[in-house]
Amino acid sequence: MEKTIVDSGEILKAWKPTKIHFGEGSIQQVGEVVKGYGSRTLLVIGQGSIKKSGMLDRVLRSLEKNSVSYKMVEGVEPNPSKETVYRIVYHLLAGNFDCLVAIGGGSVIDAAKAAGILGTIREGEIDDYFGVNMVSKKTKKIMNLIAVPTTSGTGSELTKFSVITDTRLHVKKLIFDIAIVPPKAIVDPELTYSCENHVSKVTGLDAMTHLMEGYFNNVDEAVDPEANQRAFVGLKLLFEGLPRVLKDGEDREARRMMSLASTLGGSVLFSKQAGLPHLNSFSWSNVMDHGEAVAVTLPYYTAYYAPHISEKIKNVAALIGIKESGDKTKGFIDGLFDFYRKINFPLTLKEFKNFSKDLIEKATQDASQNRMKLEASPRPVPIEKSKEILQTIIEGAYEGNIDKILKL
Repeated sequence: MEKTIVDSGEILKAWKPTKIHFGEGSIQQVGEVVKGYGSRTLLVIGQGSIKKSGMLDRVLRSLEKNSVSYKMVEGVEPNPSKETVYRIVYHLLAGNFDCLVAIGGGSVIDAAKAAGILGTIREGEIDDYFGVNMVSKKTKKIMNLIAVPTTSGTGSELTKFSVITDTRLHVKKLIFDIAIVPPKAIVDPELTYSCENHVSKVTGLDAMTHLMEGYFNNVDEAVDPEANQRAFVGLKLLFEGLPRVLKDGEDREARRMMSLASTLGGSVLFSKQAGLPHLNSFSWSNVMDHGEAVAVTLPYYTAYYAPHISEKIKNVAALIGIKESGDKTKGFIDGLFDFYRKINFPLTLKEFKNFSKDLIEKATQDASQNRMKLEASPRPVPIEKSKEILQTIIEGAYEGNIDKILKL
């Protein structure tokens, strides 16, 4: 495993779209990194965990040591709202800042990306930039953003995505644009040491889904020939690292594995889309975490994908130590279920306390509206059959049965 860790560190060093400062203690470079852009920065943080851990003090000392002045916007919530984005924009426009620093989970980084759009373009509303490449119509690059993840899950420090919640419509909306990719990221595993078990689990499962879905993606295969290898390295790290972190949150080597796996997941999603589980997570954000939603449905969507990715399923099964069986698909899914049991994660939707069957209809309806995602699936979903197919898959995930899915 040591060689895999070294290899993955080298991969991150060579990553071009975002310069990544990786390693324990790298957070102390934040002042120096900000100084490269100027002497004033706006700090965006979440709801207080970075304060409690003492890491914020280290950030502020580094800024002060480098003569960087700062203002701080606190309280970015999970699934950040448009209102939170506008609150950050207000401070951006009121001050003369050289860059943004986002320190937190994916929600904090996503909110900062969205705020950076309006802080740069200074035109329109955030709604004008939801969709694909809407930002690039106005600017090649938003203002400089330094992304500092405090969880090992979203990979938002490297991606073209920002997911923002419209609280009036009760929906999540996506910005997808190369213009919002952070030019710098500081990935310090020490920032994840204070994550409690639930956060470590759900963010880790999010990273797992990014890596596996990115590998399964066969539509964007030619965009980046090395993406599949990065996905493999990340999965190897994750399937060893996540159980270790959940057993002992102070296992520093395992925390490092998870930070590497998460960031590799972000690098995979830079060129390869995630699959259908990500559609459902938007519909269920009020009853479960994003990582839970994508992970619990992943085995069932894999059953649907299987005829189109049988060789890839075999490769992943071998990588993570699933024994060969007569039926590759069932063997792989059983192996994934064994991993879920190992980390005490539900195998079905009905095991989630607040999940009701009417949410199946909601997910089916919402997903059927996303033609682009349905067509880009490893096994495309015909739009005219989308409700029928998606309902079969999600009902299978509710009951814990793949038989009907395999007949689709």
